Amino acid sequence: MSKSYHAFHAGDWQAGQPSSAAVRAGDLLFVAGQVGLDDAGRPVAADAAGQARAALGRVKAAVEAAGGSLADVIDVMSFHRDPREIDEVLAVAREVLGDNRPAWTAVGSSGLQRPDIAVSVRALAHLGADEKICVATPACAWMDGLPMSAACRKGDIMVTSGLLALDPAGMVVAPGEHYAQVRYCYDRLKEVIAAGGGQLNDVIDVICFNHDFRGMEATVSTWCAEIVPNIATAQANAYTLIATTGLMRHGLVGAYRAILDLSDGPRVATNLPSVHWHAEPIAGATRKKGGRLVAISGQVASDGDANIVARGDVAAQAHYCFSQIRGVLEKHGASLADVVEIVSYHKDPRAWETVMAVGRELFKEGAEPAWTTVGCTGLFLEGYLHEIYAMAVLDD
Repeated sequence: MSKSYHAFHAGDWQAGQPSSAAVRAGDLLFVAGQVGLDDAGRPVAADAAGQARAALGRVKAAVEAAGGSLADVIDVMSFHRDPREIDEVLAVAREVLGDNRPAWTAVGSSGLQRPDIAVSVRALAHLGADEKICVATPACAWMDGLPMSAACRKGDIMVTSGLLALDPAGMVVAPGEHYAQVRYCYDRLKEVIAAGGGQLNDVIDVICFNHDFRGMEATVSTWCAEIVPNIATAQANAYTLIATTGLMRHGLVGAYRAILDLSDGPRVATNLPSVHWHAEPIAGATRKKGGRLVAISGQVASDGDANIVARGDVAAQAHYCFSQIRGVLEKHGASLADVVEIVSYHKDPRAWETVMAVGRELFKEGAEPAWTTVGCTGLFLEGYLHEIYAMAVLDD
């Protein structure tokens, strides 16, 4: 499948990094996290609202450069320096997007590329001629008035918003209780998937953002044991866990987002024995047999026995993560050249430059993925410095 890479404007603050502003693969356009800095690297505004307006403007420009419009955006993820500003950013987005309501996941970040960046906005657009379907359910009525749908589908791709333990009126369900909120959100996820015309076996990717990393075990074990029990790794979905500084409301413990491919055939999943969860029903990389989109679980620096690899070494752990990505892709007959998007999560947000320097060694100039970097408060095992999440699109 042919791919086109859209560079940042000349003089952009991120020029020279191994990241494209957007990457188009077939009908899908992956837009890297856009921020409220001008091409000279100066904040366009001190407040989150002003920066959000500029970031959304850059998303709009990236989509239009690829021949689409904001109406083609089906998924947004926003990362916030202060989660208390999420409502402020969503208010701006409501003005910009109007009745166009993509799936949206909004989470806090321990830091973006610079301390003066308030928000980073990453997007996925579908530029095909298919009808865009915005999914609403009664249980997700709390989204009414917000610039988001419970899920958004176009063609064979459907993405859910980051679902939260909020009742239809927007009140937190079981505040602070991990298992109760996990089950509530997974039940909502099943409802949303069904409302969009999908099934659980169409899910190729799940990502959970936990406010408290100690809730990660309940999050993933509940998924594996209760939602998709008895699934072999070879048919499992990818799954990524990231700890965040906060969510939309106090008392929420997690946000749960899924990507579905409704292409024909079963899921095809791969994993490597060189990661500690290789025997669990969690894939390293998953696609549908009839699809081209490959979801890659956030890769980490541990061996098959859960020993930390290259403890304390930022660059070495990044190399290891990318070697894992390369390995699971090779089992799909693909390579790093097929990677179209990266979201790298860092325990120390300042590590992004070192990790991107590693990426510069791996990705061909002029064919770099859309890359978003995010600071996080925790990962599944103590000692991980990064978790590197990716998406790939296979050639025909």
